[in-house]
Amino acid sequence: MASYSENKFGAEAERNIRGAANAAQDKIHETVEHAQAVAQEQYDRVADHIRRKPLQSAGIAVGIGFALALLARR
Repeated sequence: MASYSENKFGAEAERNIRGAANAAQDKIHETVEHAQAVAQEQYDRVADHIRRKPLQSAGIAVGIGFALALLARR
């Protein structure tokens, strides 16, 4: 049977682990929210650029596609 001090240390360790897990979960949630905000901002910038300069955007897309096709052939 476990002594009182062993139970006390076990409970304290469990609290510490739960606290660390909660802190990690909060940080992950915060990081995901930030990444989503940055991605949305970049998406909006690209969409705006495409609306303002559609021919230039199409030319860039064709160039990137051509470059990727060349790399894929190797």
